[in-house]
Parts: sequence; structure tokens; C-alpha cells
Amino acid sequence: MSLSQYVIDKESKTPLYLQVEDIIKDLLLKEPYKSGGKLPNELEITKELNVSRNTVRKAMYALLNKNLILRKKHKGTFKNIDNKPMRTTLNNWYSFNDDMKKQNRDFRIFEHVVSEEKPNSEICEKLGIKSNRKVLKLTRVKGYLEPELVVESYFHPDLDLTKNDLESTVIQKLYYFLESRLDIKIVSSHEEISACAPDNKMKQTLNIKDKNLPLIIRKMLIFDESKNKIAFSIGSYLSNRFVFNLDISR
Repeated sequence: MSLSQYVIDKESKTPLYLQVEDIIKDLLLKEPYKSGGKLPNELEITKELNVSRNTVRKAMYALLNKNLILRKKHKGTFKNIDNKPMRTTLNNWYSFNDDMKKQNRDFRIFEHVVSEEKPNSEICEKLGIKSNRKVLKLTRVKGYLEPELVVESYFHPDLDLTKNDLESTVIQKLYYFLESRLDIKIVSSHEEISACAPDNKMKQTLNIKDKNLPLIIRKMLIFDESKNKIAFSIGSYLSNRFVFNLDISR
């Protein structure tokens, strides 16, 4: 099936990226793509449909968010035959990045922002501190090809941790970094899982277009081996992109 059979209507009220998205959806129903054949790359689609690469990229991102396609490193883009969202386990929070790599999704950091601020009542309660104490906050926006989750981490003010420590490098594995920097052993967490509607800021950060799409909220209070509170983090995940597994034994 060739892209040359399709025509983009540049006079239409339908945005160009949506037209490209519909064309790719149609391709996915036909061979060889239906059975897992490699799709044309962005440059090929751009040339064949006579649209900008940004238009094509926006369409591909939309298809990725809908789990209709997947990208394999050094191989290309393919139909997501299983159409499964990303899965990660709640049994071991060290394994998140490894889980994503196993699913051919090497996560990147889109934003890495460090600030010092006065905590709200929830953070004070979780960390067991008074409201007049400032805490370091690390905000990271992460995802595969586009932002898919936001993690806000608040660190206990008694830690020997500076703003420069957190700014000096883009941290992929936060807990390994903390153990190395602070010479501690992080051993446990208390977690709460809930769902909520995204606010306007989160909609913009995660490029949420579906007004009915909720976020999965994962709150984690982290302890070291001496039961000291190390950090409290709030993760906001796109609910159509993640599934959390939990194995429970009697």
C-alpha cells in the first residue's frame, strides 16, 4: 500500500495532523502493515503527503498515545498489534526504567527543574516537618517520545542535600542517586494510588486533549533502613499510557 494513493486537503477545516493521523490509521488496516510490517518513516511521510515534518510528528505522537503504533530503537515504527499500554510493577520501584526499556521505550527527561519552596500542609505532614521550613523540590517531566508523566519530589530538609546537587545532572534513577550522594540505603515506601482530573497546568504539560482522561496519581513516602523519612513524591501518570501491576501472596 503506497502513501501516494492518499491526498491531503489543505483547504479543509480538519487540521493537517488529523488528516495524516487518519491516513496512517488506514494504512494500519492494510498489508503489510496490518501484520506488523514497518511503516514509512517521518521523512518519507512528509515527502509523500507534502506536509511539514512537525505535522507528521504530531500525528505520530497522537497514534503513540492511543497505543496504535510503537517504535523500536534502530528498527522503525510498527503497528502495535497487541495494543497494550506500558506496564510497571508496584513491587519494586527501582525497576521502572528497566520495565520501560524491556518494552522498547527508553524514557527521556523533558524537564528537570529544581526549586526551594515552602511546603504545603500535606508535604509537612508526610515528611513530619513544621510549615516554616523550606524544602528542595525536584520536578521531572518524563516520557518516551513525548511527556507522559510528571514526578514532583520533595526532600526532607534534614538531608545533606543541596540545590546544586540536584541541578548538576539530569537524574534518571533518583533513588540510586540519593543512596550514592547521601550514603544511605533506601529500603521501603508507603504508597497511595488514586485518580483525578488534570488541572490546566497538567493538561498543558502532558498535552492532554481529551477532557475526560483522568490521571493516575501515585504518592510515595520513602524511608531509609533506619526508618528515616527521605522524600515524598507525587507522580501524575497518563491513565491511557500506564498499567500498574501488583502481585500479592497470601
